[in-house]
Order: sequence, then structure tokens, then C-alpha cells
Amino acid sequence: MAKAGSGRSAPPGVDPDALLCALILAPRTFPRNRYFALFENSVAARVRRRAARIRGMIRQLASSGNESAEITGEQVLEDGRFLIRFKVRGLALQRTAALTGLEAAALHYALHLAGKGKIEPSERRLVERTLERLGADVVSGANAPRPSGA
Repeated sequence: MAKAGSGRSAPPGVDPDALLCALILAPRTFPRNRYFALFENSVAARVRRRAARIRGMIRQLASSGNESAEITGEQVLEDGRFLIRFKVRGLALQRTAALTGLEAAALHYALHLAGKGKIEPSERRLVERTLERLGADVVSGANAPRPSGA
């Protein structure tokens, strides 16, 4: 029997891409302490790290003042990933990130919601259709009631 947390596939009933979008756009939707079973395996842990990376970029790109950042370039790489370059004004820092198409779409979606950018209709559809795959099974399966006395 496999040890909990050693799974290489997503938790049953959970679409990793849908979870990624949810954790980028509404990170408090699935708190680890409440949905612990959802985050026990390695796939979900990688999804959480990816979402945290994108949220960090969003914080910089959506903020104002010395720590605000702006996108200075975007390019599609040969492997289909998006290379996004941005600079942080007050720190004279330039940053580059290679994102999947879904990660880039979720980034643009979040920036659009924050009033800091535009989103292409195709990106909006991609994110919204991906979120639809999250479904109610996540809540019922990941947050199963604990036995009384536990």
C-alpha cells in the first residue's frame, strides 16, 4: 500500500489545471488546513508551488509604488511556453519567467481583474473552461468529514 503523500497522480476527482487556476485566482478557496487531503500528494504540491509563483508575479505587476512592475515583453517559445519579461521599477530588477499557456492566461486574467491589463477572449475562455472542470467532487472528496472523536 502506498504511503499517503507519495502519489504521483492528482488526487482522485481533481483536475490539476483547474486547481492551478483556482489557486492563482482565488487562493483562499482551498486552504491547506481545511482541505489537507487535497494537498497530500506530489502533483498537488507542485500545483501549489506553480500557483504561488504566478501569484508572486501578479503581486508585483498589480502593485503601485516603488515595488510595482511592468511587463516589458512577451514571446511564444518553440515548445509553446510563454516567455514573459518584466521589470520592477524601484529595484532596477528585471525578471523573466517561462509559463505554460494556461499559466500565462491565468496571469493575464488576474491582471485584468485587478484593472492592470487586457485579456484576450481566447485566454478568458481557456481559464473559465478550465475552472469549470474543478467541479464539486473536489470539495466532497478532499474535505470528507472526519470520523467523530478524531
